[in-house]
Amino acid sequence: MTQPASSDPAAQPLSDARARVGEHLMRRDIGLLAAIAVIINATIGTGIFKSPGRILRLTGTEDAALAIWVLGGIIAFCGALSLAELAAALPRTGGMYEHLKRAWGKKVAFLFIWTRLVLLVPAAIGTFALLAGDALVALLNLTPDPTTNRLFSIGVIVVAAGLNVFAVKQSAIQQVVVTGAKYLGVLLLAGVGLLIAVPPYAPPPIPTDVVNATTVTGAGIFAAMVAVMWVYDGWADLAHVAGEVRNPAKNLPRALALGALAITAVYLLVNLGYLRVLGGDGLRSATTGADMVAARLGAVTFGELGQRVVSGLVLVSCLGAAMGMLLTGPRTFVPVSADGEFVQWLGHVSPKTGVPWPAVLTCAALGSVFVWSRTFEQLSEAFVAGAFPFYTLVVLAVPMLRRREPGLKRPFHVPLYPLPVVVFVAGATALMVGAVQEADVFSAIALAVVLAGLGVEALYRRSRASVV
Repeated sequence: MTQPASSDPAAQPLSDARARVGEHLMRRDIGLLAAIAVIINATIGTGIFKSPGRILRLTGTEDAALAIWVLGGIIAFCGALSLAELAAALPRTGGMYEHLKRAWGKKVAFLFIWTRLVLLVPAAIGTFALLAGDALVALLNLTPDPTTNRLFSIGVIVVAAGLNVFAVKQSAIQQVVVTGAKYLGVLLLAGVGLLIAVPPYAPPPIPTDVVNATTVTGAGIFAAMVAVMWVYDGWADLAHVAGEVRNPAKNLPRALALGALAITAVYLLVNLGYLRVLGGDGLRSATTGADMVAARLGAVTFGELGQRVVSGLVLVSCLGAAMGMLLTGPRTFVPVSADGEFVQWLGHVSPKTGVPWPAVLTCAALGSVFVWSRTFEQLSEAFVAGAFPFYTLVVLAVPMLRRREPGLKRPFHVPLYPLPVVVFVAGATALMVGAVQEADVFSAIALAVVLAGLGVEALYRRSRASVV
């Protein structure tokens, strides 16, 4: 049986489309440390500073909330293990596009690219920027104002985009530096919560305009799954720069697994620290801005100085996450443009820097539009609802490609197969049930825009056929 050619661009003949786009110009400048940094930087962004209070309010009890955090880590780790097999076998920039195309065909792959362009990447950038804007306002001790916050948020996007149009090697170095700073900062936050003497604390009342369950319910658990998987999202982002990772057969699986484990560990430690200092009621009543859970922990333990230090940490974390998304997100459009499946200018790679700068600037512009028009919760929930159907299909691509392409060289095999695949698919199904329950008008609009990609794909193919 004849096997498909390798998906590594370096091993493929240089087609006219690939030459025009410049996919061959992308350099393998990302080592193991930088690869782990990409995952951690993309994951630790906004949620761990803001979401634990909402997750506790949804689950009803502290034990149930901690169980959801553990379950989220297990699901993310199983997804990372499954993706590691695909990424090591098919180490092409744009990762998930290539996996979906090989397993499920061009239409599904195109719909994924369209969804990344019009929803997923802009929504992720928007959430990071919105919280960064809130943190900057708190850091400068300004009066919160929606317009001011959003202007600061757009400024964060501009800075992140500017840093990403440099060569990938410099961008990778920035990833390592920023990731190291914010991972140590989050560890410090956990250390403060777990080790500092707990001062007397009387939490404010829980806001009346939020859901606050006092018992465990199925609906609450499903909704909490949506919230917690947004906090864990980022485990798949390394696959989108797989074509720029050195020694991908070894480094991709190692980075995916180590990154997911490092994130799960620090998330659990931070949540235990929050509960120890603030207690259940203090965590439940935490909301946003200067009153988000991380800032409240800083204020309770070290007063105004602690609150400002935490606001600085949130700013660095969100800026780093925006940088990470603008590093990995635009790479998705390079292979689809090189394959002639989408407009080629979007995936064009600069011959000088090896960066797809048109895609970087397009994603930054769309993220700015989202910042101006949507809230943090709307964007994070829309992201999860839009991403997990494709995550599920990618994980299911493992058994599909094992059956369809048994001769494909696989430097890494999913351990304990098929258990990680089954666990991830079961968890993703529960999450998607929760996303449907939480759907609002914006979610319906987002779904309509995503499904419009099928029409866009048909029109694009028809236009190409007429030109030919």
